[in-house]
Amino acid sequence: MKLRSFRLALLTAISLFLAACQTTQQPDPASRITVIEGATVIDGVSDAPIEDAILVIEGDTIRNVGRRGTIEVPENAARINATGKTIMPGLFNLHGHIGMAEGMVRGWENNNPERILRDANIYLYYGVMHALSLGIDHDPMIAAQADQRAGRAGGARLYSAGTGFAAKDGWRPEGVAGINRPTTPEEAREMVQREAAKPADAIKIWVDDRLGELPKISMELCEAIIDEAHKHGLKVFVHIFYLEDAKELMRLGVDVIAHSVRDAEIDEEYIQLAREAGITQLATLVGHSANIVYVQGADFLDDPGLPLLFPASVLETVGSKEYQQRLAENLSERSGYRTSETAVKNTEKVVAAGIPIAVGTDSSGSGRFQGLWEHREMELLVKAGLTPMQAIRAATINAARVLGVDDRYGTIEPGKVADLIVLNADPLADITNSRKIDSLWMDGELVDRAALTSSDVASQ
Repeated sequence: MKLRSFRLALLTAISLFLAACQTTQQPDPASRITVIEGATVIDGVSDAPIEDAILVIEGDTIRNVGRRGTIEVPENAARINATGKTIMPGLFNLHGHIGMAEGMVRGWENNNPERILRDANIYLYYGVMHALSLGIDHDPMIAAQADQRAGRAGGARLYSAGTGFAAKDGWRPEGVAGINRPTTPEEAREMVQREAAKPADAIKIWVDDRLGELPKISMELCEAIIDEAHKHGLKVFVHIFYLEDAKELMRLGVDVIAHSVRDAEIDEEYIQLAREAGITQLATLVGHSANIVYVQGADFLDDPGLPLLFPASVLETVGSKEYQQRLAENLSERSGYRTSETAVKNTEKVVAAGIPIAVGTDSSGSGRFQGLWEHREMELLVKAGLTPMQAIRAATINAARVLGVDDRYGTIEPGKVADLIVLNADPLADITNSRKIDSLWMDGELVDRAALTSSDVASQ
């Protein structure tokens, strides 16, 4: 018995020793080094791409990037040949409504953490790695963000503007109830304080009356909201329609215009105010033409990602002549050709004036396809006068600056997080090539894109 006990003890000790050796020999994930070589790199800051590049990733961080021959390749690196590929930074969307759509139905009754995180996966499938949900969020978004930050969920990194602000009995976002409706400046400040405590990442105000149909929030209340938000370090995004509202809001210190002016063409005063206020403009062209594009035939419905990510019933509906005819009949003074054309003209003027543009799309499912919509926004921005390089910057570094995360994201530079989109074709030659995704890297790791489609989405 003693010998048997001794042998058992000895075997146990050996096992523990070997396990300890094995543990100590495991590589530190932060020390792993990957080199991607031979691709053309659009770093987001240089005027021209880096051809035949060497991109060194250590852990989750970009260690170095430059033309072959100027960058040392570490001896212990895993090497990936990406000759013929183009690499650009992960994309941002600064205007989405996340976790609101089930099939063709949008509304808060659909809002829960699971659906929010499902949308985050859809964004990521298309290379959108940062998504701001703009003004419709309550507890489900807080729970989804907590799951992400605890490492229990993936997808695009989620940001939230909490619950937005509108006039009492005024603007009603589609399918949404329970937004902040202050009646005094004091109430407005208290509501901003509650949003800041959630914590929200920004503040949203709807300044719109649907062409006189509804009350519009007063500039006195907007001033209180903007001032209180800034005290808490929060930028304020405004949904606008009218030129004069946009001008007054810029005088009050708003940070981001979340739609194009659509009632009139912008003038020199608008441009001067935007410069003085340091405004970033979200043109939202894909959102403004969301109905028109289906009336005109919707040439994007053959995108190979759609049937993997969205219910067949949605694709059948939006592709049907009945749906397109219904939209054609319902085009209004607000959502018709004139306002869409005005938005494009105003974007051209903003671009010519050098006012920063960032990508925000109003994507939300139910035919406003998140992920794909951000690529289409870049395409429309190019049609409105941006170069493909400027459109890529609008979707990357410009948006990162708005969120205040440009120290870590938005470009491919040493010290930044390794968030990469590897493309099979050059988006500088044709911006639609941004959709031709070969692979994605997030936090320095290869993303399993197929796993992002393995939810209940496509089966509904």
